[in-house]
Amino acid sequence: MTELPLSRRSLLRAAALVSGLAALAACGSDDAPGGAEPQRQSQDVLRVALPSSIGSLDAAKESGIMNYVVALLVQEALVGVGSDGSLQPSLAESWTRKDATTYVYTLRKGVTFSDGSPMTAADVLASLDLHAKKGSTSGFAYAYAGVETIEATGDAEITIRLKNPDASFAWTPSPGTLLVTSEKFIQATGERIGTPEGKLLGTGPYKVAEFAPDSHVTLERNDGWWGGKAPFRQIRIDFIPEESTRLLAMRGAELDVALNVPAEQIDQWKTISGVELRTAADRSLVTLAFNTAKAPWDDIHVRKAVAHAIDREGVVRSVLRGHAQVAATIPDPAQWGGVLPPDEVTALYASIPQYGFDLAAAKAELARSATPQGFTDVLSYPSSGPQLGRAALTLAQNLKSLGITLEVKEVPLEQWIADLGKHASGIYLGWYFATTGDPAEYAQQLLHRSARGENGTNIAEYDDAEVSRLLDEAKASTDDAARGKLLGQALVKAAADVPYQPLWWGEAATAFGPAVTTGEFGPYFFVGPWAANLTAR
Repeated sequence: MTELPLSRRSLLRAAALVSGLAALAACGSDDAPGGAEPQRQSQDVLRVALPSSIGSLDAAKESGIMNYVVALLVQEALVGVGSDGSLQPSLAESWTRKDATTYVYTLRKGVTFSDGSPMTAADVLASLDLHAKKGSTSGFAYAYAGVETIEATGDAEITIRLKNPDASFAWTPSPGTLLVTSEKFIQATGERIGTPEGKLLGTGPYKVAEFAPDSHVTLERNDGWWGGKAPFRQIRIDFIPEESTRLLAMRGAELDVALNVPAEQIDQWKTISGVELRTAADRSLVTLAFNTAKAPWDDIHVRKAVAHAIDREGVVRSVLRGHAQVAATIPDPAQWGGVLPPDEVTALYASIPQYGFDLAAAKAELARSATPQGFTDVLSYPSSGPQLGRAALTLAQNLKSLGITLEVKEVPLEQWIADLGKHASGIYLGWYFATTGDPAEYAQQLLHRSARGENGTNIAEYDDAEVSRLLDEAKASTDDAARGKLLGQALVKAAADVPYQPLWWGEAATAFGPAVTTGEFGPYFFVGPWAANLTAR
């Protein structure tokens, strides 16, 4: 997910959650009637709670992380993402990079869609064309801007040729920016794909039986899945934004899986008999973004002052209860696998300029600015991210001593996303989830000059010719080590200009009820057909 330019819909990927309005119609109480142990439904049905709702099943239209959690049980990509963040075979059993601009994918044989029709090269071609065709309004279109041609070069072969070399393109036909459906389904359903009427069609372990936006999704097992028989006949996914309601539902044995357990509730979830709480880095970045094209944020001394005024270690410790890591830069260290070895990543991050919590330094920087007496501004955060709001309030309190008044405002997620696209504010809280193991994924989107302007993802309006040149050279490089060094140089150079103050790399907690568990749980667990990896306890 690194190709530029970017559409407005690609900003949806900034959403950690899609906010919801409906909860379960009924949930269990703390204790079962008569003091008996709560009784759950047959293990034939997996009950899942998401902390927010989704408005579309089509991740190309609404690309919040929860959209992917649902869609990846139904649809698959040419290549998948392994537990270590590496590319793995999926609907393509193999692929080769013939030269710097040509990728050839050999399709897996015997794959069928959940309606029983065989998957063909024409289906894959049609799925790719949804995003790559000229004038596409798909949220994935930005990832295909560098594509010259896409052809079916055999009964089970797809060849993609690029206009120019792009080392990041290997990730494009992965779940983040490609979900395969049938050509016939595209023609018959059109704009209704992802709606309650159109639903989805895919090759994955489940198919959509019912979709009620802001309420729930019901999935039925696809017994023809090439990956084998999935463990549950049905999956019921309810959208439950209220944190306490999710907790009560698990206590009442109404749930098997609950995603994104709030850090401040982890201890309460651990007290529920039989519940297993698993935590892992979630590949997310939370960062302050300063609009470098708008006063007073166009003044580097103002940006440095505010960067020094946020106690990142304190936020991780108190707001996030230690379930995060202070972010030194944009890419999470786990995203560098295959590009730079761990020791070189450590050395690179040690060389990136940091602006630690220091109110004396903050006051000194503001005194050097064009607004030494301070100013007033507004910082919004999405209602689906209360921890962002708490961090923002901490910053606002610290800024008071500098004479800066920062009004912290909670807004609906949809409004927050729209505001990010307008680039009209002076300061933002950005919240991003990586879907690849590529360190350039958000470096390109947040730092490249071509991503500026309304609907672009460079929300800081950062414009540095040298940084963009380094990113372009990294993109064109076919040597991983050279590419890693170029990306590193771009990150170091940009950090000195302070368009962003990275706050933390996130960690998410998932609760598994007494009836289910999983053997391997990590950062990429939900980037694939995750329910197929659950087992009965």
